Amino acid sequence: MSTILEAEQRRDWMKSRRKMRKAARRARSRRQTMRFTMLAFLLVLGALGFTHLPWRVHNEQAEIVVHGNAVVSREQILQAMRGAVNVPVYRLDPRQLEQKLAALKAVRHAFVRRYALPHPRLLVEILEEHPWASYSPSPDQAPTAVIAQSGRFIPIAEFPTVTKPELVIYGQPSLKLTAHEVVQWASWVDYIHVQTGRPVTSIDMRQPFDVAVQDSDIKLKIGTPDTTLTRRLGRLASILPTVSAMTEKVNIDYVDLSLDNSVPLKIGKGLPHKNLHALAQSTGFSHAESSRTGSPHPDHSDSSHTDIAHGDAGSNDHSTVQTAGVPTRLF
Repeated sequence: MSTILEAEQRRDWMKSRRKMRKAARRARSRRQTMRFTMLAFLLVLGALGFTHLPWRVHNEQAEIVVHGNAVVSREQILQAMRGAVNVPVYRLDPRQLEQKLAALKAVRHAFVRRYALPHPRLLVEILEEHPWASYSPSPDQAPTAVIAQSGRFIPIAEFPTVTKPELVIYGQPSLKLTAHEVVQWASWVDYIHVQTGRPVTSIDMRQPFDVAVQDSDIKLKIGTPDTTLTRRLGRLASILPTVSAMTEKVNIDYVDLSLDNSVPLKIGKGLPHKNLHALAQSTGFSHAESSRTGSPHPDHSDSSHTDIAHGDAGSNDHSTVQTAGVPTRLF
């Protein structure tokens, strides 16, 4: 009797287990069906969203936001980004748009951000070039471009609101400068300004091997801008008192700093030689006639040339000033 009861209990237990397994399978099937239904709904909803929602920039005036542009006009930026209009924002390549904007001469860097919500729009951040000097083909012409610190030439006709620095660079139309060269020239300009106390107004680079610098009312010929230029410019402070005293009485065309051992001065026209001798004495020069050249004729008063020669540090450092063929020794 007990054996029959145990067999019936076992059958009932097996039936209950079978029902529980069937119920679990039905619940699992319902969950899987719900998952697939939700996934299909999301896929259909996403497809409808990509095909029917306004993901494109239609109104460029309102949906393209520009920040940081002071020299580059908004119209120039929109012209460079005309390919981004009526194109889905998810298909736009920000790097290509940034390269198009950086092609503008006044733009140094550009950053483009895409936004789809709450409405499609493009955010453009502009970092413009910083002007260093103005550029002109010759002193007779007005500046036509601005040289940036990166060496890029910014046309004034294309960007009329660009800042025009007081420092003017004269050069050939083919003149090109790198960022390193701009930094080097800026250091030389500051070096001259520190020694003279006057700002440099122009640099004439039309002849690469005979560069001239205009320092307010004094013109400096610095020759070739090579590795010795810093040392040659360092002599300017020692001769500046003499040059300043001479400029009060005569017109000095230029001070030649292109030589290593001497600093010639070019005196302007119209000064008699006897006035040059008196000027040499008044500025501290002792006078000595040269037996090789002799005394100049007093009628030859069209121009004069003064040469201040610096000796070596270990020798008798007497500086010789040559005035129209008459050598003068500076002690």
